[in-house]
Amino acid sequence: SEEDKRTKTEKSSKKKKDKKKAKRKKKREQKKGKRDE
Repeated sequence: SEEDKRTKTEKSSKKKKDKKKAKRKKKREQKKGKRDE
């Protein structure tokens, strides 16, 4: 149904966003770690 389609696309886009966020967070933490050394 149309409703199912919409929730599916919303979920997948949210997953993509979360992945991007996690990647950025990792990079930021790596930078912090380098500074701490």
